[in-house]
This record gives sequence, C-alpha cells and structure tokens, in this order.
Amino acid sequence: MRHHLLLLIIVSSVSLFAQQEQQNAKPLACYSKKDAPKVFWGFWNPKPSTKPVTVTIQFNKPDAPADNLDCVGEPLEITVPNGQKVTLNTYYDKNECSTSGTTVSITRATTDVPVSDILSLAVKAGVFGFDAIGRSYDLAPQTNKIVSIDATCNGGLGRKSTQNVKITYQNPPRVAVSTGLVVAHGVKSYGVNTSNTGVGTGGVVTTQNTVAVTGSPAGQVIPFGLVNIYYSGSRVLNFNAQLGIGVNPNLSSAKVEYFASPFAFGWHDVYISPGFHIGQHEDIAGGFGIGQTVPSGFKVPLKWQYYTGFGVSISYNLKPLIKGGSKSETTNTAGQKH
Repeated sequence: MRHHLLLLIIVSSVSLFAQQEQQNAKPLACYSKKDAPKVFWGFWNPKPSTKPVTVTIQFNKPDAPADNLDCVGEPLEITVPNGQKVTLNTYYDKNECSTSGTTVSITRATTDVPVSDILSLAVKAGVFGFDAIGRSYDLAPQTNKIVSIDATCNGGLGRKSTQNVKITYQNPPRVAVSTGLVVAHGVKSYGVNTSNTGVGTGGVVTTQNTVAVTGSPAGQVIPFGLVNIYYSGSRVLNFNAQLGIGVNPNLSSAKVEYFASPFAFGWHDVYISPGFHIGQHEDIAGGFGIGQTVPSGFKVPLKWQYYTGFGVSISYNLKPLIKGGSKSETTNTAGQKH
C-alpha cells in the first residue's frame, strides 16, 4: 500500500511539473525581446556593431478564454552606441488585433545642448501596421537620443494589450568626473596622553603628560574626486583608467592625498577600482619619542611624508545616463484596422 501511495505521489508530481513546463512554454500574449551584443567594444569610442540590433514586438491570441485579459508587456530598455543601426520587427495576430497602432517618438536627452535639429525616421509616416506574418523596419541611427516605441493591440471583448520599448543612444564620455570614497589602510596619529599618577600633598591628584599614539585604525575612508579616462566598452559597461585627489580628514591635520589606478570597472554610473592610494602619514619630529614626559599644554611636533599603499575607490558619475526630456521632437503615429 505504501509503495502504491509513493508511486502515486511521484507520478502526480511529474505530471504537475510537466503541466507547469507546458504552461511556461506557451508564448506570452504580448512581449518584446532583443538580439544585441552584451558589450559594444571600441578603443576610445564604442563602435556600433555592423550587425543591426534587432528589437521584436509581438502580440499573440490567448490560448484560452480565461487568458482573455488586458496584457501589459514587461518594458524593454536597451542602451546602444551613437549611430547604431536598430531593426524593429513586429508580429501580430490578425485574429487577435481588430485595431492596432504604434507610436515612435524621439526625445532629446536632458544633457544635450538645447539646439533645434530635425529628426527623421528611416520609414515614412503611416507604414507602421500589424499583420500575421510580421514586418521589419530600420530605425534611423541617433546620437544622444531616446527612441520610445509604444505598441497597442485592441482585441475582442474590450481587451487591450500594450508593449513599450525604450532605446537609449549614448556613448560613454572619454573623460568623466565622479565623486566618491577611497578605502585604504589606516595610519597612526600621535599626540599627548595625560595619565593619573596618584594623589599628592593635600589630596591633589597628580597627572603626567607623555607622548603617545592617539590613533591606530585598521582602515580609513577618504572622500575623493576622481577623473575616469575611458578605454573601452559601452555606456552600460566600460573600462577606464582613474586619477583622483582628496582631502583626508582622518589625520590629526587634514592633508591632500591622491589615488591612481590603471584599470577601473564602470557599470552604468558607478565606478569601482583597485589602485594605488598615495597618502600621507605622520611621525614624531624634534627628537621626541613615545612615552617621553612633556609639560602640560605641550603640542607634539610632527613631520609628514607620502607613502603608497593599496586602496579601492567607489564613485558615482556626476553626469549620469541621459534621461528623456519633456519635449518629444519627432513623433510618428500609425494605426491599422483589420
């Protein structure tokens, strides 16, 4: 009996898993996808791929009446180099879309200089439509612009499906300024330590002042401003050299320090880089030594010298990825009834 029950549980589990896999394998009612290199390589400037980036928007008829609900596809966002060729493919089920429409708008980036320019699409107005076998359109290459594609499909029973795609055209700058922190090993600081030596005549507490180490942290965090010099990659993922300058507030007296790295990793607007921290450390001057007795109010004389050690910088680009402006410069809208 137990063996039969165990076999029944196993068979049921396998059957349920197969049903779930079959459901997951069914095409979504509305979706978009891309076919593009993960990184656009190029030394000093990312080179647009010779193969056009392909963006596909598709609407399918639901397999069952229970699925006959509004479908809002997951938005697709991609970043490509300036001048990259992008091909838009559309596939729509005529039996699903009684009417349909597509809006393609080009928005100037907020970081651009606001000068008037005429933008155009590589296709004539009104050609965007939907059919069962699909259509293909070449979008005009852009520079520091955002192309937003909004597709709609109006089906039966008031069903409405929508899909959005946003394409950002932007090259990483050859030189970018970022601000952040450098994490480095700590340095010692020196000063005067006052200690209780006992009770003197008349019950007066006696003290003694000695030269001592007043701080010895294992590490320190220093604010830095950094310059990133682009090597290769895309606006989303790139590799750089990095130089920086900062003021270290962790010392007994704030001092200027430097950071240099031949290789920094940039992801979106964040830079992470292992490198050389050129910091300062203090030492006791004037022939004084640790534990030496000094009078009250004495200030330990110090001398400073640079040293080079390992450090890691984490910073944020002061000119982040472009965002769409409020004004759409070119809009191309088309619809089709089936």
